[in-house]
Amino acid sequence: MVIRKKFLCALLAALMIFGTASAKSKKKSKSGFKSATPSTEAAEAASENGEVTEEEITNDDNPDTAWQYLEWIEDYPEYVQKYEVVIEEKKDDKTDWKEINRLFTEDNITRVQIQPLLTPGLYRYKVITYDLIGIPEIESDWFEFNIFRAYIPQVRNVEASVTHSSTIYLDEINDGLFTVTGRNLFELQESPTDTSFTTYEVINVRKKNADPIIPNIIEFSDNNRRLRVQFDMNELDTGTYYFTATDASGLTTANGKENTFVVKFRKAVDFDVSAGYTCPVIVFGDRMKNYLNTSVLPISANVKIALMPFKRRFGYVGIGIDATYSRLMTTTEGYELDGNYITGNLLAIYQLPIRIKSKKDSTKLRHIVTLEVHAGGGLAMFNDTKFHFPHNISSEPLNSFDFCAMAGISGQVYFTNRLYAEIGADFVMPFIQSLPMGYIKPVAAVGWQF
Repeated sequence: MVIRKKFLCALLAALMIFGTASAKSKKKSKSGFKSATPSTEAAEAASENGEVTEEEITNDDNPDTAWQYLEWIEDYPEYVQKYEVVIEEKKDDKTDWKEINRLFTEDNITRVQIQPLLTPGLYRYKVITYDLIGIPEIESDWFEFNIFRAYIPQVRNVEASVTHSSTIYLDEINDGLFTVTGRNLFELQESPTDTSFTTYEVINVRKKNADPIIPNIIEFSDNNRRLRVQFDMNELDTGTYYFTATDASGLTTANGKENTFVVKFRKAVDFDVSAGYTCPVIVFGDRMKNYLNTSVLPISANVKIALMPFKRRFGYVGIGIDATYSRLMTTTEGYELDGNYITGNLLAIYQLPIRIKSKKDSTKLRHIVTLEVHAGGGLAMFNDTKFHFPHNISSEPLNSFDFCAMAGISGQVYFTNRLYAEIGADFVMPFIQSLPMGYIKPVAAVGWQF
């Protein structure tokens, strides 16, 4: 008889022993494998000790609380009298598959209860159909599955080696090493026959849908209660993270304060204030140059305030205010001109701090330079600007408000952690219909970071 392989069996993942808080409810796995559910006493033991043993399950007096089923989906043939299920076990990678059980269904129901219960290990099964006269007809492919030992992993503390706390600072030197303590922290899976292992990952509390970060495990303790892990520090940005452990059966660390660590900067917010000299140079706008009889406004000053509340590994983002005052004074043939020209702009700011190792303390980083780009818009104002002609004749004072735009770059060189010198250049364009112009504003200033 030719045995045709046209039978579809459900793939399965298995859990023979697992710790759960609901003791009397039977659960069916998504893959089609049903597994033993611990009794009330076993569930309590899981909560207290973090582990449910095989003995606690199989010694229960109630047979309904300890069971395993295989289920499959029938695709072909249409008429079946019964099914035979062949189960084989593989002890390790060096041994062959060995048949350990053959089970028959009483009728054509596509489910069979496994007796005796399978212990943790690597198994495979196939299903054989019997036709209406009791002759084996169709045989399925082999399908592998694992039965894992289940342990409730616990993470009780996550400590950075540099700070000896659960907090690390991005503006300091970090080696990415952490010590994780808890219970049931097993080694990673090395072989398909492993029945006890743990996987580890780190999840951003605010970005739970983002891809998890996988730490590099560099040391396991013999008692499965301590890990030494290392992160690529380029993968960690500011935020709060959960260090989670998941055992082979799918049991996962409960997230809370104990398995949390924080990545941040020493200062959550920077507030920079600088003031200095500027000398605007008009690069286009002939009418303004002719009125002033110059393209340079040498009597000028500049003030800038920056608030940087969003500090990330890629840089700082914030807002600021830039204000410039220029005194207009010129004497030319036929008239004199004097007055005030003021601009104020609200800016969006990006800063990139540059740090090097401190000479005084090799474990610290010293902030030496900040590179900045900024852009925004605001108002340009002429205030009490007049033409003075011979014979004490003066024009009406000009007081105007017009919109303007500004964009520029700057660099801040830090002498101390707070005191810095700033050098930069901005391009400013006032939108004055009667006096179209644009000018470059170089700035040299001294600042203080609060």
